[in-house]
Amino acid sequence: MLIAYAIGARGPEVLPTLGPDGVERVPPEARWIDLYIPTAEEEALAQAFLGAEIPSREESQEIEFSSRFYAEDGAVFMTASVLAGIDLGSPVLTPFIFAVSGERIVTLRYDDMRAFRSFLARAKPSNGCEDASGVFLGLIEAFVDRTADVIEHVSGEVDRLNREVFVARRDARRRGRRLSALIGDIGTHGDLASKARESLASIERLVQFANTMLKGIYGKGAAGNRMKLALRDVRSLEDHVNFVLSKINFLLDATLGLISTEQNEVIGVLTVAATVVLPPTLIGTIYGMNFDDMPELHWTFGYPLALLAMAISALLPYLFFKRRGWL
Repeated sequence: MLIAYAIGARGPEVLPTLGPDGVERVPPEARWIDLYIPTAEEEALAQAFLGAEIPSREESQEIEFSSRFYAEDGAVFMTASVLAGIDLGSPVLTPFIFAVSGERIVTLRYDDMRAFRSFLARAKPSNGCEDASGVFLGLIEAFVDRTADVIEHVSGEVDRLNREVFVARRDARRRGRRLSALIGDIGTHGDLASKARESLASIERLVQFANTMLKGIYGKGAAGNRMKLALRDVRSLEDHVNFVLSKINFLLDATLGLISTEQNEVIGVLTVAATVVLPPTLIGTIYGMNFDDMPELHWTFGYPLALLAMAISALLPYLFFKRRGWL
């Protein structure tokens, strides 16, 4: 899908791209083209509009710096990894490509992004969206704001998990099952926080590259101040998400440690029970052999004495373990 926008005093405005003959074309007053899973024909229109070749999806997913940030044919290409699919419960990092040539800008994306929709909803002149630099910086700010919201959500969930992990031990059996279930929640939020950190790192590289390559356009006046503020916000969020990730790692270690402790307690109880029962079992086994030369078998009080010996042999280890605090 190709959407062409004019950028002026009223902010971005959608332009018709279908001519009277039904052929899709880019209007001459267009200043911004947004490509969403484009066809080959739409890519060709965008390339003619920009005057440079648009990178393919495979090229945009490469991790080399030179593949994500470069200048070619008078255009500057920048790719950021942006969070998508969070509302659907399947967060992914998807490439978002900026291609800037003078006052013309092309954006290329392959997933629907909440941050992009939020930007379009508030893209007004009062928010600085009066030219290509306003669109570029507005999108960067929208991605940073969305990532900040995700980190705030993860931070709140980590606090909740922290309370659940360290609750009072009322029901050991139910708590053990709950701790096992919490490991999955901790892993899910840890994965989301890791993706947020990776996205912030890519946005930071993009802003730094844009500040170098587009300084003549976006590095002056209000645009330059917005660029510096966006970079400062990204770095502060990186510090925060690193703190959240350290808390998640601590929670994971603590949860595994508590599960191991409870398993050890169960094994300890079983060990004590086996130790308590072992002496009576030994006595009963001895007197169950029925040899002819066993005078105790003919005693009148042999049976109750054997029971008493078994009871005492079981009681003594129990009292010993109780005194040592092992029960």
